[in-house]
Amino acid sequence: MAGKRKRKGVGTSFCASVAMEKLHTGIAAMPAYQSGLAKLLRSIQEGLRTAPAHTGALVAEDLLHLGLLEALLFLLNSHCEDVLVESLEVIGALAFTSYQVNCKVVLNKDILKLLVGKMVAKHAEVNIAACNTALELAITEDGKTNLQESGVMEPLMSLLSWSAGVMNMRVGYVDKDGLFDSAIDDHSSLISSKDSDTGVCSSEHDDNYSSSDAESHDSEAVEELFLVTLDTVNMLNSSKAECLFEGVSEATLKATLLSLKRIWQNFKLDHYNFKIDISARCGVLAKLIVQLSSEGKIHISNKSYGDAIKKTLFKGMDREAELFFQEYWEHFPLLITRDEHTNEGDIFSLLQNHYCKASASDLLEDLLAQNVTCPAISADELNLSSILKEVEDQLGKPMVYDQDIRLVKSVPSTAFDCSTVAINSSDHGLRELHYFERSSSGTSYSEDRVYAKDCLMAFDAGYSVALRGMQFRSPVIAAIADALALTFGQASVGVNLYLTPCNSQGFALHYDDHCVLALQLSGLKKWKVYASHHKLPQLYCNRGTLDKDFVEGKIPMEFVLEMGDVLYIPRGFPHEAQALNSCQTDNKECSLQLRGNQCLLGGCAQARLPLKTSNVQSKGCILEGLKVSKCADGKNTGCTNTYSLHLTFAVEVELPFTWEGLVHIALHDWRHGDWEHCSNVLSQSTLPDLVEKVCTLLLHIAIRLIGCKHEAFRKACLVAAKPFDCNNYMAALPYHDIFTGREIQEGCQIISSVDSQSCLTPEVFFSSLIELVKKNAQFDDAYKSLQEEIRDHGEHFLGWMGWLRHLPGGMSSYKSTELLSVCTHVLQLGSQQEAILKLKQGFENLKRGFVQGAVFGSASRLFLNLLWQYQTLRQRFVNGMLALHLSS
Repeated sequence: MAGKRKRKGVGTSFCASVAMEKLHTGIAAMPAYQSGLAKLLRSIQEGLRTAPAHTGALVAEDLLHLGLLEALLFLLNSHCEDVLVESLEVIGALAFTSYQVNCKVVLNKDILKLLVGKMVAKHAEVNIAACNTALELAITEDGKTNLQESGVMEPLMSLLSWSAGVMNMRVGYVDKDGLFDSAIDDHSSLISSKDSDTGVCSSEHDDNYSSSDAESHDSEAVEELFLVTLDTVNMLNSSKAECLFEGVSEATLKATLLSLKRIWQNFKLDHYNFKIDISARCGVLAKLIVQLSSEGKIHISNKSYGDAIKKTLFKGMDREAELFFQEYWEHFPLLITRDEHTNEGDIFSLLQNHYCKASASDLLEDLLAQNVTCPAISADELNLSSILKEVEDQLGKPMVYDQDIRLVKSVPSTAFDCSTVAINSSDHGLRELHYFERSSSGTSYSEDRVYAKDCLMAFDAGYSVALRGMQFRSPVIAAIADALALTFGQASVGVNLYLTPCNSQGFALHYDDHCVLALQLSGLKKWKVYASHHKLPQLYCNRGTLDKDFVEGKIPMEFVLEMGDVLYIPRGFPHEAQALNSCQTDNKECSLQLRGNQCLLGGCAQARLPLKTSNVQSKGCILEGLKVSKCADGKNTGCTNTYSLHLTFAVEVELPFTWEGLVHIALHDWRHGDWEHCSNVLSQSTLPDLVEKVCTLLLHIAIRLIGCKHEAFRKACLVAAKPFDCNNYMAALPYHDIFTGREIQEGCQIISSVDSQSCLTPEVFFSSLIELVKKNAQFDDAYKSLQEEIRDHGEHFLGWMGWLRHLPGGMSSYKSTELLSVCTHVLQLGSQQEAILKLKQGFENLKRGFVQGAVFGSASRLFLNLLWQYQTLRQRFVNGMLALHLSS
């Protein structure tokens, strides 16, 4: 066998020697021998590509040893197009033979410099060959890195913009903004600069790169160039580099985004006559559009809607905002009625022209046109590249039932089924029916006219159309959601749209794990809201189902929403809603909201009336717990509206941005900033590093367990909220309201010693939570919970703590390998009482040090920085998804 390998090696060396001898002879005879050189180069690259893998690698090594790269450096300066193309093909063939050969080629900076120069040569065939070569060089991580360092992205994006622009002009696109012509100018400048760098004379190339004569270009060559450039960018896109477009001019990025969006729109509408099959690269194209749109310097919508939020929710006045947070935020529902004479510039006025249509069919056509799926992303991931890699198989695909859209109605059920049935106020079971059969994987539908027709048929049959992720589909809604997130100091706000036929109900009675702001855009809707079933449920918690007897004996609060009205429902409050026609509404003056032994008339901050009996008379309207349904004129005439349309803005209070989250951040901050006074004790253990990590995790778990029991920990932390303009609004928030007498007795002496609300600052409230940790954090409970987590989830245990890795120093403390070492150590302890006793001692020392050393100011600064990271990432992803829905 050794002899055979030796003879095989001798044979390949002999072939390589002969090829190199002929190559040098041909180079010496240039330019007369150019056609012969092209044929020789073609035979070399074909030999490399057709040879068996091992043989091809040996041949490539021999060719490199005999100076092939040096010869190619000379040939890449040739003015002969065929020689340039074949030289580039040889480089690609070499790089594809083996990892070792690929590394040797990409380490040659001169080769890469010339390769980049050929991408902007004025010959489509040379451009295509250069991009194909870059594609083959990029199969290794070293290849990707070296190509990006050589500045390959600028010419690649320039080529992509140019080829896409030519294709768009063939289907009648007019460059109104001149961005394509600007890209052509940049492309021409790039050609001139590269020609100067590489010594290539551009006068021998055809000066045919212009937007005025798109028809003159070879359509097949242009389309092939578009595909290979797109593939090359996609290959480089899979590298570990964070900044793919670093060094690319803003003008090139804008022009590329515009051209790709136009290609995307033509593809979705079938308005193109390209010979290439773009559908095979739908996901690649969509991903690149999302990335370009999410770049910080490219904004699709950057108008501030903060004033509209304040005018809608707080009537534009600080005292209204103060009242909202004192009395209602996370406490009680609130109806905010709209005064059309004073509310110009509110949220409703921004949206009414977009969504107030004459008919449901027109509205559905507009809503569903060009819509694509909006995949859910990992809540704790802050790297956009990782997120796009996670969802790239879904980007640009048709909407998915249950994920993006649902067609549902609630109907009476004769048999109670706890998995699907909720109970309404009349003690009749309601079962949710879906127009399309649900499946675990979701059923995908194309977004064409037939799909819109199906939705209209469902609507006519009484089904509500629920469209998720409106912040990804409308720039106006995205801007409003962003402003709401800033107002409430949270990472993001999700938006859903509900279109319901009159006299129908979509979803049955349920409660949400997020706060809801329901904005009525058209028609009327009657809401029933029950007292809180679950005090501040945690986001993504298992909500289960409402008990059959839940509504028995309970009188719901009822609200009728007209156009422009907003209903606030805190998380945990069960609710249901039914669309009404215009003859079923009450007189607007009779809109009352009930809270305990009080009722609130009209909108925010109006006259309070004592509720002394079950019957309340106000302005001629008798309420017996429920409102009387009666037309203003007493007659059932002229019902004009045929549907109800409303948006729900979901204020999702994620764990990092609750008060519990701030306590976790404080522990992390103290742990990394002032550990010395506990480290001496822990170092006496046999495994000090692991004991330290286990104790830290146990205290985090203990805090989590306290949060499950104490409502105060689950409240939204509003240190970043911006509800109005005054600087001391935090002092006005009702922190004392959320502590019960039991909690005060269990350790909140600070709360009981505060006589006035104004004295209870966020710092004092934070200190009271630390006191709760001191009193209630128990080693035995935390250790048992950790063992259960390890048993149930293995190395993926404590997934709820993943967000802590985004804090300074968190990556090393909470990465999977570190957690796995903790997991292994805990399992090894088993029932070793002595080891567990030492661990408990370390836990108590750690808790004592934390209680004494936690600092609100330092923790809140980390909190604000973390919130900014979350908000920035979510805004970038929203901008990217908007680009897949916008037509311009």
